[in-house]
Amino acid sequence: MSPLIRWTMPIAADEAATSERDPQQSRRAGMRAVGIVVVAAVAVSLTAGGAGRAAVSAPVDTRVPRAHCGPGSAPETGLQGQVPLQDRRNGRSRRGYWCNLELVSRYQGQGQGTVGASYGKCQYLGTILPSAVTARNKGVNVIDMSDPERPKLTDSLVSPATLGGTWETLKVHEGRGLLAAVSVGLVSGGFFVSVYDVKTDCRRPRLLNGINGTRLTMPGLFPGHEAGWSPDGRTYWTTGTVGGTIAALDMTDPRKPRVIYNGITGIANHGVGVSHDGDRIYVADLPAGFITFDATDVQRRKPHPRLRRISETTWSDGLVTQHLVPFTDRGRPYLLAVDELGSGGVRILDLSDERRPVTVRQLKLEINRPEHVALRGADTARNGIFGYDSHYCTLDWLTDPTALACGWTQSGIRVFDIRDLHRPREIAYFNPPAQVGERSRLVNSAHAFIPFGTSFTDILENHPDKPPLYFGETDMTADWCMSPPRFDGDRLWVSCDDNGALLLRFTNGAYPLR
Repeated sequence: MSPLIRWTMPIAADEAATSERDPQQSRRAGMRAVGIVVVAAVAVSLTAGGAGRAAVSAPVDTRVPRAHCGPGSAPETGLQGQVPLQDRRNGRSRRGYWCNLELVSRYQGQGQGTVGASYGKCQYLGTILPSAVTARNKGVNVIDMSDPERPKLTDSLVSPATLGGTWETLKVHEGRGLLAAVSVGLVSGGFFVSVYDVKTDCRRPRLLNGINGTRLTMPGLFPGHEAGWSPDGRTYWTTGTVGGTIAALDMTDPRKPRVIYNGITGIANHGVGVSHDGDRIYVADLPAGFITFDATDVQRRKPHPRLRRISETTWSDGLVTQHLVPFTDRGRPYLLAVDELGSGGVRILDLSDERRPVTVRQLKLEINRPEHVALRGADTARNGIFGYDSHYCTLDWLTDPTALACGWTQSGIRVFDIRDLHRPREIAYFNPPAQVGERSRLVNSAHAFIPFGTSFTDILENHPDKPPLYFGETDMTADWCMSPPRFDGDRLWVSCDDNGALLLRFTNGAYPLR
């Protein structure tokens, strides 16, 4: 597909309180989405472009030079980001691949449910249903890695939200030391939120909003599939994949979370990013792209708040956008947009004109390039719906960042030098060992649990060697790394579905960058 980017100017400067699309817009949006397939964690829009929207071609370079792997590395044997079919068949993928990143510690436990979080020396492993309730260690498992040689399970967070499947809502606010999660259910739930104090003792999080000191919490009306904190830690936004629902929860007093906004913004929402001042939110929408909203009413706690639509931006070389991260570089505002399907990779957009964001660069691995669609199909034909796609990324700094680290699903953890946004280069990667034959033990791994073997990355592409759809168990020949990594000096905190909590260390002077 061509890298076509489309903007949509605001429909109205002052929309209804629910920010609903007007009927005409809704009909157009509905026509754009010719089908939605909901499989576990993701709603995939099988769509082709918009109708009657202003459009402009904005081709940019997507290539990223390979990392130069120093001593002690075990480099990839195929293309950048690839776990070749031969390696999957002969067992090579069970040893993993690494380059300028080494494993310091691992706690595998029951595996990881899609997205985890970390704070201090602790990791929190996300949950899925039914294992959140049925596993031996129920709820969100807390892993203490203060002694890397002896990582240990110190607690299991059991509350309605953590037992309800946290998916992509388990998020830490670093400044306040708060961990929050929403009960997602099978795909898009809500109703319960749990807020934990992890600042006092990250090994023993304390539930703040429990009723009378119990593990029970009050239900509320808000969606749940994705979530994100405002930078000031006062607002926790939640979104739903079904119906484009979105809500804002006031966390000023984390003991009493309060819903202060509920609305519908589109067909299906995904991740949400918040500007440094809280006045803008960027909501991943379907088809691939995002909507920019003026959220000052919520940020300033005005009565009867509204979200005001500023612009919509979509592109055709991706299928679903996962999440967004606003940042500044040399005083200029940018947005990081990460696609999770369709090999759209990571996109950097200039937000100087927020009504017309401009893509200045895309990052794709070699295996993501269009000419390798047959290789992707062959490699990932039986390893689940997520193939060689980016999923969650983190910048080392939100002002003048130097590095970007991403969970790139079957390509593992990828780290890039982005000091020059127009000329990124890869500096390190770590793709953990495949856990072939370990499915029955990894009851909390979404990868091991989901009973769909076929990759959805290129489901809309047709080519002569396209493998047939496969609905059996995943072959487990490569892990899914989907959580946002966290920079910590020369270390990187990450978690992957099958390998659980991981602590990595940069080698060969790859990072920090000077």
